[in-house]
Amino acid sequence: MKTISFNNKKIRFHFLWSLIFSFLLLSCKENKKEKSAVSIQWNDQKAEGIVVPMELLTGVPKDSIPGSLRVQLANKNTSVLGEYLIKDNAIVFKPLIAFTRGLKYEIIIASKQLAEIEIPLPDLTMAPEVLAIYPTSDTVPVNLLKIYIEFSKQMQEGDALKNITVIKNQSDTIPSVFLDQELWNKERTVLTLWLDPGRIKRDLQPNKKLGAPLEQNNNYQIIINRDWQDGQGVLLKSAYKKNFIVVQRDGISPDPSNWTINKPTAGRRQSLKIALHESLDYILLKNVIRITDNQGSIINGIIETTNEETILVFIPSAEWKPGDYTVEIESRLEDLAGNNLNRLFDKDLSKSNMTEQKEIFTRKFHVD
Repeated sequence: MKTISFNNKKIRFHFLWSLIFSFLLLSCKENKKEKSAVSIQWNDQKAEGIVVPMELLTGVPKDSIPGSLRVQLANKNTSVLGEYLIKDNAIVFKPLIAFTRGLKYEIIIASKQLAEIEIPLPDLTMAPEVLAIYPTSDTVPVNLLKIYIEFSKQMQEGDALKNITVIKNQSDTIPSVFLDQELWNKERTVLTLWLDPGRIKRDLQPNKKLGAPLEQNNNYQIIINRDWQDGQGVLLKSAYKKNFIVVQRDGISPDPSNWTINKPTAGRRQSLKIALHESLDYILLKNVIRITDNQGSIINGIIETTNEETILVFIPSAEWKPGDYTVEIESRLEDLAGNNLNRLFDKDLSKSNMTEQKEIFTRKFHVD
């Protein structure tokens, strides 16, 4: 009985060690397999590189790797531009532009596929969105000068015109509506697109040869394609469309003396509302107007716009005090046609401007 018991213990002990050894061997194989796999190099949610372990390139001389190794879009034979670096016993390929999420890429060595890797799609909550296109009005003058596109996140530069389509009367795609340049704010969340000024000004040759970019009494649609990527290579959450109708030319400068001021009440943090009686430039409205007290001190607050940029709303940081106040407007404030407070954008050069030129226009109001 003792001998049998000993043998059973011996057998069980041997079996236990066999299991442990098999587990360790399997773990080593899995770790080795994991270490030898092609991987993605991430930086701030951007896929900025592909890492290829050197052991996958056995037999290929190091100095010949850059010439024989390439990365391309899967099934398209389109090579990705970038640089190859040897780092930590691996080859790191860094593209000039971050890889696009949702696309597959092939790693080719000596004309044979070494691996295929897919850049995973982000959580939809991470995807950028178009917040608005300004002017928000569904009618614009035929001499509309510029539009603004506002995004929820920082966007990539250089992709604007290939991701914006303008359609006339629901059928014709209109080319060359905007100037071939991009003007972004510092955060790259607001893009300014200029319609060709040379085609808007009637005395210039581009206008005489090509006509204005937009035609009166026609319907247009601006389409922002979903393929536009943000600064991290993430595609837009969805496409964005805006419809508008083109009406007659705007040949009158804005006039602050015609604005209607809805005065706030003293002792309350009430919004100051100013009816502008026309749509004005969204970005300029938020940057060229300030409210001052009777000592000339600026009243802190936030400026917003409503009703298709026809109403300016000033939200003060503190309660209003009784007294006199001034609305100060810089003369560079423009309407949708680029007419500012001092001059018309498309003015007749043969006529002299006899009106007084001012840098600041003012409107006063009293708070009781």
